[in-house]
Amino acid sequence: MIKLGIIGLGRMGTYHASVCTMLPSIKLVGIADLNQDNLAKIKSTDIVRTTDYRELLPLVDAVIIALPTDLHYEVAKDALKMGVHVLIEKPLTRTIAQAEELFELAIQKNLTLHVGHVERFNGALQELKKIIQTPFLIEMQRVGPFNARVAADSVVLDLMIHDLDLVLNLVPSKLAYFHASGRKIHSENCDIASVQLGFENGTLATIFSSRASQIKNRSMAIHQAQEYIHLNFTTQDLAIHRGTSSSIQVGQDQLRYKQEALIEHLFVYKDNPLKLEIEHFINTIKSGSQHNQPIEDTAALRLTFAIEERLGLR
Repeated sequence: MIKLGIIGLGRMGTYHASVCTMLPSIKLVGIADLNQDNLAKIKSTDIVRTTDYRELLPLVDAVIIALPTDLHYEVAKDALKMGVHVLIEKPLTRTIAQAEELFELAIQKNLTLHVGHVERFNGALQELKKIIQTPFLIEMQRVGPFNARVAADSVVLDLMIHDLDLVLNLVPSKLAYFHASGRKIHSENCDIASVQLGFENGTLATIFSSRASQIKNRSMAIHQAQEYIHLNFTTQDLAIHRGTSSSIQVGQDQLRYKQEALIEHLFVYKDNPLKLEIEHFINTIKSGSQHNQPIEDTAALRLTFAIEERLGLR
């Protein structure tokens, strides 16, 4: 059984704590948070509660870090130096140099360092990987209302990084170019952004992210030669449209457009993606394989920073 601690008990840290208490492979040893009200959420007397995360490190095999981005580097570095495996919420760090240093330290000490790209573990995405072939267009949308909690990060670093990570892993080709536009709405950072990626194999990807919208939507559409695939990240639903035909019907007083297609709804085993992410983290610790994937786990971060620079945010 892996002895685990959670550093940061805000919204995401609370989710992690809830999931960890349900996993038999984990013993939740302690929680660290500067906010006493957050610590008070933990009622069990068997769980250590502290305002100093350093007190947890000698007690655990691994930690989950769910803190504001500015604190990730320092806390993760302290944990790795103490020989503790680390799962850290995205984004990994504020700079690529910090990210590279953390991975170098993890590799040197033979420790696991994973970044919390939870959408990788979405059941619908796992099924999509089995049927995606040669898409010529990928459309992604991730929008929702503004939350002041993340105002310090741009919408690219806060939301779009999820979709950048997925696209870079789905398209088997190098990125050739990108275009980006965005604007501020509620914060001093960019709150809406639109990015188009062009890959060397010809695939185009358009990604739109907003934290200034009145609805919450997380979706992806894949256009291939013989099919259109739609994925809903929230509901984990996956539908394939094939054999689409259209016609125009002219009536006495109106013009109607008619579209028909064969729609196949794929069965998706819908498990909690966060649970699967934590289980994957624990399994890599136990097996000693795939401890670290520094190139894959920093690719989206590098592109995010390049986009922010193009938007004048760096």
